[in-house]
Amino acid sequence: MGLFESENQPRRTAVVLGGGMAGLFAANVLSDHFERVTVVERDDGGKDEWRPGVPQSRHVHVLLLRGVEILRRQFPGLEEELLALGAPPLNWLQETAVLAAGGWLPRFNLDLLGFSVSRDLLERQVREHLRRRANIHFRNGHRVTRLCANSDNSRITGAVCAANGDSVTLHADLVVDACGRASRLPEWLAEFGYPEPRESTVNADVGYTTRWYRIPAGWQAEWKMVLLGTRFPDISGGAVVQPVEDNRWVVTLVGYAGNHPPTDEAGFEEFARNLIGPQVWEAISAAQPLSGIIGYRRTENHWRHFEGLKRWPQGLIALGDSVCAFNPVYAQGMTVSALSAEVLDGVLRDSGSAELGLAFQKKLAKMLQTPWQLATSDDFRWAGRAAGDATLFDRFMHLYLEHVLDRIQRKDVCLTFFNVAHLVSPPVSLFRPGLAIPILWDMAKAAVGGGSRSRPAALSR
Repeated sequence: MGLFESENQPRRTAVVLGGGMAGLFAANVLSDHFERVTVVERDDGGKDEWRPGVPQSRHVHVLLLRGVEILRRQFPGLEEELLALGAPPLNWLQETAVLAAGGWLPRFNLDLLGFSVSRDLLERQVREHLRRRANIHFRNGHRVTRLCANSDNSRITGAVCAANGDSVTLHADLVVDACGRASRLPEWLAEFGYPEPRESTVNADVGYTTRWYRIPAGWQAEWKMVLLGTRFPDISGGAVVQPVEDNRWVVTLVGYAGNHPPTDEAGFEEFARNLIGPQVWEAISAAQPLSGIIGYRRTENHWRHFEGLKRWPQGLIALGDSVCAFNPVYAQGMTVSALSAEVLDGVLRDSGSAELGLAFQKKLAKMLQTPWQLATSDDFRWAGRAAGDATLFDRFMHLYLEHVLDRIQRKDVCLTFFNVAHLVSPPVSLFRPGLAIPILWDMAKAAVGGGSRSRPAALSR
């Protein structure tokens, strides 16, 4: 049998633990397969701009183009609503000033269109769309305390939630853990006799600091968004200036390997002044601050390898940061959540497997390989662990991507790398013959000659 007793038995109830973007994308998919979907969220659902349960929400959030594609498909009309509410449209390769590999990326118009929006507005509008679906219900202000199982612990049957000193048991045919980095799923599984998963962590000791600004009246620049990238080992500081609704900038300063931007005003401004590109300092020195300065430090890449377990209870799956959390600098989190929901939809449409839960975790892991490789490829080196923990393939990719970045001022290379970074194209796109053959030849010559690659002069700052 599958997750349910027979293929003809109706899928009655699903409970989603966590009301962040991963939980919301999952709930949207589940509503097509279940009679009732309940989303459990520990925050009380008030009107605060930033939810306590999402401390990173105060910082820059970017939905990559692959995420925009899924959003358009899963939530028809939502993009138009966001634009009507003031979210700026963004032509990525024409209106974004990107400093990478010591040089500015070429700017051209290929109609790679997205939008720029705060995490708060995006999440609120997605939640509003879900409320319009009659079979989706929200339990705000509820904290999940444990899972429930059948007599032999082979199936998860629900979850116990606490609110205002009382507890309630939510019975379910399927429980989805979307609790995020703070998920206690390994602990809960251990209580039922299941082994803990292997875990992978790559920590580049990244810290970032954010302040919100009013865009000055009459402001004119050759960019709408600014991305100043880091480059190992020469440039450890970067930044993002993101335009969002209500005529605001979200300005996030980023520092690798312990070079964390300060949270005091003088230190924040000094860090901005010393960035390799002048755009950030020019922008904030002309703008009115709208917030205090907020820091964030929990940025390690962390993967719980549930897919490797030999035993897994029926009636349970996990996704989002509960499984794999990325360094937020790479802006993959929300898009990966959208991709995870699509994996879930596919598995639910083909539910004949006797091990549906574990089948989902394995398929999810295959999807996660690409964003994990992209996020950790550079972070391994900043973490100082390339010689130890990185595989031979990791070290090869580190070097190969450096060569790609050295050529990124070429329009064709820029577009290829952009599509890979936005999860639109697979990494194999970077190995098309016209790009790969010269790079592999240069790498071979350097290996034989024992020489080192020269870096662009701009990296000396």
